[in-house]
Amino acid sequence: MDKLYYETNDLLQKVQIDLGRLEAAQNEQDAQIIVQYIYSDLKGLTENSRILDDYVSREPPARRQMARMKVDQLKSDVQRVELAVSGVHTKMTHKWRAASERDELLKQRFRPNDTALSIGDHELQMNDRLHTSHNHLDDLINQGSAVLDSLRSQHMNLRGVRRKILDVGQALGLSNSTLQVIDRRVREDWLIFVIGCIFCILFMYFFYRFWKG
Repeated sequence: MDKLYYETNDLLQKVQIDLGRLEAAQNEQDAQIIVQYIYSDLKGLTENSRILDDYVSREPPARRQMARMKVDQLKSDVQRVELAVSGVHTKMTHKWRAASERDELLKQRFRPNDTALSIGDHELQMNDRLHTSHNHLDDLINQGSAVLDSLRSQHMNLRGVRRKILDVGQALGLSNSTLQVIDRRVREDWLIFVIGCIFCILFMYFFYRFWKG
């Protein structure tokens, strides 16, 4: 189990490095190659996580709690990377699509024997600016959705971690006062999670109202 755990960690780090390469890609062809590698590695991470779950269930009771916490943390990291990959891929797709549409419009408006664009090209420039603004708004909405998905994932992890911490504490023979302190800290983390959700929702709502005028 330990060998597979460390191999999965290494694969996760590779995906994070490839994600940085994707963001720095200068053209769509290079980006698509990197995306294929990333999604192939994500499949491997998902499969490894499933196998690790099976291994945890076979661990001796004395090691099972600690093994479960390690695997759950790894699965949480995988989920966050998947969300990040989805957000970056969506952003890059919008970027290349906008560039392709802009090139197509320029080809339609440009006259081969002219040295300058016609007066009507001012409308094209305005259209490009509006298109860019809409893309920025789409990116913001996608990022907000990714943040909310991440917060929801963290909420599920917090609930699971709280239960596991209390179970481990009882197994170690901690006093009730110590367990109460731990439980209070976990509840405070839950409150921070709720406040973060509310803040994100309000920000997206007011920004949308401001954008629409």
